Amino acid sequence: MFLKEFSIRRYGPLPDTGLKKTGSFNLFSGPNEEGKTLTIDALLRMLLGKGIRQFKGIKRVDENPDGYLVLEDGDRKEFKLPDAGTVEELFGLSPTEFASIFVIRDSDLSINNESMFYRDITNRLTGLRTGEIDEIKNRIYELGGITAGGEYQNVTPVKLKDKIRKAQSLSERVEELLADLNEEGFSRFEEELAGLEARNRDKVEKLNLYRAAQNRELFEKGEEALGRLKRVLAEAEELKNYNRDDFDAWQLAETSLNHFRNDLVRLEREMEEHKTVLQVARDDLSEKKSAYKKAEFETAAVSEKVEPVLAEYERKYLAVQGQEPLVSSTLYNRTAVVSTLVFILALTGAIFQPAWWLLTMLAVSFAVTATLAWNKYRFLKKKSELAEIEAKVRGEAEKAGLPAGDIQTVRAKISSLKKSLAVAADQLSEAETGLQWQLKEEKRFQSELQEKLLKINETEEKIDKIRRDSGLDTLDQYSAVLDKKEKCKGEAERQSSILSSHFGEGSELTSGEARISFWEEEVKGVQDYAEAAKGLRYDQKEFTRLNEEIEELDRDEKKLSEKMQERHDALRDIEKGINELLHESEGSMLPCQTTLDLEVIQQKLDQWIRDHEDNRANATAALEILSALEQEEEEKVTALFGSDNPVSGYFSQITGGRYREVVFESRENKIRVIRDDGIELDAYQLSGGAYDQLYFSIRLALGEKLLEGNKGFFILDDPFIKADSERLKLLMNMLAGICADGWQILYFSSKGEVKEILQPKIDRGEVKALTVT
Repeated sequence: MFLKEFSIRRYGPLPDTGLKKTGSFNLFSGPNEEGKTLTIDALLRMLLGKGIRQFKGIKRVDENPDGYLVLEDGDRKEFKLPDAGTVEELFGLSPTEFASIFVIRDSDLSINNESMFYRDITNRLTGLRTGEIDEIKNRIYELGGITAGGEYQNVTPVKLKDKIRKAQSLSERVEELLADLNEEGFSRFEEELAGLEARNRDKVEKLNLYRAAQNRELFEKGEEALGRLKRVLAEAEELKNYNRDDFDAWQLAETSLNHFRNDLVRLEREMEEHKTVLQVARDDLSEKKSAYKKAEFETAAVSEKVEPVLAEYERKYLAVQGQEPLVSSTLYNRTAVVSTLVFILALTGAIFQPAWWLLTMLAVSFAVTATLAWNKYRFLKKKSELAEIEAKVRGEAEKAGLPAGDIQTVRAKISSLKKSLAVAADQLSEAETGLQWQLKEEKRFQSELQEKLLKINETEEKIDKIRRDSGLDTLDQYSAVLDKKEKCKGEAERQSSILSSHFGEGSELTSGEARISFWEEEVKGVQDYAEAAKGLRYDQKEFTRLNEEIEELDRDEKKLSEKMQERHDALRDIEKGINELLHESEGSMLPCQTTLDLEVIQQKLDQWIRDHEDNRANATAALEILSALEQEEEEKVTALFGSDNPVSGYFSQITGGRYREVVFESRENKIRVIRDDGIELDAYQLSGGAYDQLYFSIRLALGEKLLEGNKGFFILDDPFIKADSERLKLLMNMLAGICADGWQILYFSSKGEVKEILQPKIDRGEVKALTVT
């Protein structure tokens, strides 16, 4: 199948292409991308007719092209399309097959949905019936209600898997329940229940008699307690004004009054004692004043007469004491003697034989001697004056009555006088302070006395008020009244406790009157039992025993009733379950009330489960046979691939022997290749060039199969637009090799690089260059 020539006079905006005669390898190129695309669209419309719907994006022009093309078959017979028909009508190629194998667009050499495509191609070429096998298997899955894994289907609305599980679970429950009912004696449950009810009624009648006796005794006790309560409350009402607070206040006042009176006696005694202490303080102050005045007079006389002279003596004494060490020293005296002798000698020499050095010696010795003599004179004079002053001090001291033996004695006496004055002053101050304190104590005693008298008066008035209010004369009388009131209260509490224990108190009652009214109503409530069961005395032990027996019977009845109800519920659940499962097959509802019903249900359940198990076993066996047939059919699909198949041959030839085999894993929907070194690779692991070569090999092999060994043509719309220069050269050589094997290539490209690579072949006439506008 070759395209010999074509002419497109008009197709949308595409101008008249003129007559295009083609060769083996044809390059259609031009600057207009749209012209290239419209040319391919027009060719496909003429080749496929209505089958053009297989292609997407062919609706750029809403009309069929005005033109024709000429195809030639293997016998060199020519067909002019579209008048002669379509490739499907002429060569048996469906639009899908033609589009998937002989047309490459959008630079994608892979085949869409290749697993299903390979299967369909193989079915057509070999007459396989895998589709029919799949339909039979699906019908078996449906009839057997199973999945491909042999499990029961679990899809709505049937959900067989859940039904089988439910039936098996229900069968186990039926078996267990049937065993339990037979073991328990389910049929005798109603008879046992009737016996328990009869015994219970007899016990209840006896219990009611004891309850009536209890109510009669309750009425008697309540009436008596209520009467006593009202009497003691009336007595307590008369004594309501007597209270513990007034009693405690009276008692405290009596105690306080005794304390105050005792304190008053003690205070008066202390005041008498304090008068003596106050007089002693006054006498002591008078004595201390006299002693101070005497010491002050003596000290004043000494200070006026003796101390001034003594002070003058001290000054002179210090001056004499300052000169005495110098004047009285041995060196001073020897210096005076030597200077005197030198003066005498110098004077003698100067008289008899005057000389300057003698005169100098005379002058110096005179000065020294005169100075020493003058200092000695002054010292002696001061000492004489000091003696006179000392005599004056002793005289003044004698006048003042002081011992005048020597200066030290006078000094000591003056110091003693001053100390005595200081002591007298301190004693006087202490005496004055003591007197002031005692006077304050006297005032305190007076204040405390007034306070005690006031408190005694207030306390007596308080006691008198309580006496007047209570009408009682003594505290003992008040205590006796309170004791009586407490006894009334205690009795009221006892009677209230009796009433509360028998009748309660009422949850919201707080006042005593409300409680009494409540109890009156309660007593009236049991008044009807005043004459009931007169000959029977209430016995709590017997009443408790009857109650316990009734409770035990009630428990037995309840337990038996619950067990019956439980078993009836279990039977109803099984009835519901079996009818939900089998109502379609049975056509009517199955009852489940007795053990006999259970046995019937168990038989039907087991039979239903066995029927479905048999169906599954039969379906599984049939599926195994069909799977074996399907496996054989699947192996035919892979016959297109493998070491001895056309795909492997083409791929090995195109790649120069680098790859020796192509394998298609139909179950995994995966194409794998085997290199010459035995390494296996998935198709996506190949380089871009090898990947394109692989799918060209697949298209060549499939096209040859479909054309029954003949060659055909490929329409390529820039399939290698993403390839680099090296890869593009490799692929162009591949196409040239394909053409050399008898295939035809219609290569459409607006890429200048393609023409540059093919230019040498164009020049040699191996590639025919055509233009599109």
